[in-house]
Amino acid sequence: MNWQWMLPLLLFAFQAQTQQRPYFDFSKAGAGFYGAGREVPDPVVTTVRIGVLAPAKDFEGRQMRSGVEIAIEEANERGGYRGIPYEAVVRADDGPWGVAAGQLVSLAYEDKVWAVIGGIDGNRTHVAELVASKAWVPVITPAASDSSVDYANVPWVFRCVPADSRQADLLLGYAQNKGYRNLIAITEMQRDGYTGFTRLQQAAWLEHQPLAAHLQYPPGNPEAILPQLREFDADAFVVWGSAKSAAALIRVLRTAGAEVPILGPSELAGPELTQLDVTGNIVVAAPCDLSRDDDGMRRFVDAFRRRTGTEPSAIAMYAYDSARLTIDAVERAGLNRARIRDELAGTSFQGITGKIEFNSLRGNTADPVLLKLQDGRWVRLP
Repeated sequence: MNWQWMLPLLLFAFQAQTQQRPYFDFSKAGAGFYGAGREVPDPVVTTVRIGVLAPAKDFEGRQMRSGVEIAIEEANERGGYRGIPYEAVVRADDGPWGVAAGQLVSLAYEDKVWAVIGGIDGNRTHVAELVASKAWVPVITPAASDSSVDYANVPWVFRCVPADSRQADLLLGYAQNKGYRNLIAITEMQRDGYTGFTRLQQAAWLEHQPLAAHLQYPPGNPEAILPQLREFDADAFVVWGSAKSAAALIRVLRTAGAEVPILGPSELAGPELTQLDVTGNIVVAAPCDLSRDDDGMRRFVDAFRRRTGTEPSAIAMYAYDSARLTIDAVERAGLNRARIRDELAGTSFQGITGKIEFNSLRGNTADPVLLKLQDGRWVRLP
């Protein structure tokens, strides 16, 4: 046998199985903002405007908007910014991804906001990055967990939810501890579903725990994957998609008799699943401890109920904290976008969702939390 041609293949296989330290850790070397503008004095204004970029027709968008507005009302009750009231300027980004770009341009140039809280998912946040890099306006996303938001390395964009890569690590670690060997990833046919699967695949490779299969479901027709599922003997499903589509898929799976445990990312940690009539064993890598019951959380929940008549989701909680840390940065930096950006980059903020602290790529360093759905409530696993 001619081993000469096989040697490179064997060497490649050996290297692929060897976890080596990277030559350069990009996550610790993000770019700062080195442009001008910090020297510009505060202008004279009648209100201090904070932009909100969120879908008007979606449940998640309404939750985001309400969370921000509660934080602004609380700030105004404390006296506002040096006696000047804060104002939420809301722009809806319903529709195709490109709508977000136009609305962010309007917030930055027409409305002259000092920062924008928005980005309901990875798609819209990436679009917002393109504008923020030119408009020089801070954008704080309270919902997107897509790690590639960080990799774009735009110094004006901040991600508050724990990264999907950390969520994948946590879910696979839980699966290993439970002895699940045959994991099937079921992802929604959309961008965040695909990026979630990419993180799962990377984590599985590093942990030498390959996924048994990967199936994709169309959000409007989750029943389409049932014939394919019958070909596999799964220990658990990892369902990655939006909360609404994942809830529909889980109902289909349970109704069809699939009783295996279901693992999911932070998007699933919301009321869509707690309101399901058929659930079974469901564990999620939640962005924070939704069962937390301290004074700050109780005050926010009470205020949110009074305002909306509904329970707050994790997105509402992160929107509230995003607005609070933004207001905190404004009060330290003054009315200057570049200085506000600097304050956000160096922030260490303790909110109702826990500690928010950004790495050099401006992603929150917090870890997700394992929660289990129990009697219609999310309960933290020990």
